[in-house]
Amino acid sequence: MKKLFIIPALLGAMFLTSCEDFLDVNKSKDSAISTSVDQVLPVATFYASQICYDHAEYGVYMCQALTTGGKSQTGSYPYSQGWEFLGVNRHPMWRRHFYDLGANIQKMNELAEEKGNRNAILIGRTVMLMSTMLTTDAFGDMPRSQVYQSSSPRYDTQAEVYEWMFQEAEELLKLYKDPEWVKCPTNLLISDKMDRIYGGDMAKWELFCKAIRARLWLRKLPNWDNTVANCNQIVKMVDEVLNDANWQEPRYYYPGGVTESNCPWGPFAPKINSWESRDNRLASSIPTTFFLHGILGSIDGGYDNTRGYALDPRAARIMEPRNQASGMLHLESNIGMDINNVITDFPDLLVKGKMTNPYTQNTGYIPLITTEELMFIKAEAQYWAGNVAEAYNTTVAATKLNMERYGIVEHQLKDEFPDKYNGYAKDQYVRFFNIKLPGASKFTIADLMQQKYVAMYLLPEQWTDMRRYNYSSSSNGIAYALPGQQPVYVYNVKNVHNGKNAVFMKDSANFCLEYSLHRPYNLYEAYWCNADDYGVNATLSPNAWVNRLNADTETETKYNKKELDRMGYYTTNAAGEKILDYRILKKRLIWAKKNPNVVHCADEGIEWM
Repeated sequence: MKKLFIIPALLGAMFLTSCEDFLDVNKSKDSAISTSVDQVLPVATFYASQICYDHAEYGVYMCQALTTGGKSQTGSYPYSQGWEFLGVNRHPMWRRHFYDLGANIQKMNELAEEKGNRNAILIGRTVMLMSTMLTTDAFGDMPRSQVYQSSSPRYDTQAEVYEWMFQEAEELLKLYKDPEWVKCPTNLLISDKMDRIYGGDMAKWELFCKAIRARLWLRKLPNWDNTVANCNQIVKMVDEVLNDANWQEPRYYYPGGVTESNCPWGPFAPKINSWESRDNRLASSIPTTFFLHGILGSIDGGYDNTRGYALDPRAARIMEPRNQASGMLHLESNIGMDINNVITDFPDLLVKGKMTNPYTQNTGYIPLITTEELMFIKAEAQYWAGNVAEAYNTTVAATKLNMERYGIVEHQLKDEFPDKYNGYAKDQYVRFFNIKLPGASKFTIADLMQQKYVAMYLLPEQWTDMRRYNYSSSSNGIAYALPGQQPVYVYNVKNVHNGKNAVFMKDSANFCLEYSLHRPYNLYEAYWCNADDYGVNATLSPNAWVNRLNADTETETKYNKKELDRMGYYTTNAAGEKILDYRILKKRLIWAKKNPNVVHCADEGIEWM
């Protein structure tokens, strides 16, 4: 990877004098390089939110929450339409970590060290810890120990990166407790304009660091190291955060206005740094059958007056019909819409007005981690420790909290949607829990992870969770269970409405179908299918899911080809030329191993790379 330098525009134009001035990037590339910690810190916190968006924007398609109506394998967004990656010239998460965040934080830390601004160093290192975790979980092996030291730095293995992250988290938490750091007399007086997340409140930054540590440790579950001792340690880590009165969810709020002042999930859909970025495609995206019909429980079939209002009350906040005639239509992932349909037949994902999605507004916010995520981390650890009843209670509480994020508060439901629900909103809420989370005795890891899946919509962890459980579904035969329990497919949904009677029926007799995650039929055939057998009947390896992204081809094939070759990124074609090898995309991450104590395979011949 080519040695990176600070773009002057990312420094000189970063005075946050007002919300209107907010952030102005790339004004001039001819400015002199001159900056200070107070100028770079706003850049670091801004890009902390952006890298969360970048990973979520990819992940929302990778985990089959959304799809598109086309099937193009060309252009800047082929991953959202056909799961083609090697043709994408740049993955924004790679640039965001190494350039926008890494290079700027490196410079900020150098300046802060000179000035004795140790509080700024702590913030910078904490953000980089989060960014490193997101980056390695997307790409696997990556430069770390030698980054910025050469044009061709060595790639650390993912195991080495994880070992560093575990050590870095503990070292940072020691420094947050060290008065020579947090109360250093030369510390920078950090204003809200410099730090739009916590306004320089180091107690809150410490808790965020603890939250990232809990997410880091979660990677050990369920495949890597899910001993009772580790599970209990994770529960303790989460409780340290949530039981602290200083805990405040780290949110980066956008004031709205022009370009980068708008939330990247909002209707303005700003691109950050032009071609190196990806603006959101929510206006042209479609909910998948798995997400809308399976997970959220919408009715499949019929056009009665209840169509479009799903079993899960969050559905109407996540999306809303563009027209009542079509209701809430959905598509199989990456199949493409029927020739008789247009995008206006499908739900609007940029929800506005009373049914507001908190993320999809120009003045929305990006959370670096949510309180519900921490609660789900705790629930998962409780579950694998064998404390199923505790896991159930924590999952219910986390789900209710996520509903409140969308404005769904139980005691307000009776009169909340009288025009849409005819007074049945409270019944819908109660029925949701009766069907989806009916009690601890029936509770499985599938129930837990499906609720976390909804709660992580438009957040980075959605895809990571699905890969941690190896896309567990009836289509690949990979199931999970505690010892002595009946194995379950994690992303196989029971109690799907059969569409025969009104959704507001109080009894659950019509919730009798199942729906399981499956590989997209047209998953870029060049990668995944028998060359002579395309389409629905194609021969698809059950192991051939996308588990990682390829390293950035724009920089790495130019400056670090030898390292890529060493890491197995190339194969030799018939002409004797070295070309990128798609098989790297199927290689599982270190936290997606086969743990014989909890994972069960219908096909024992599945290759666990």
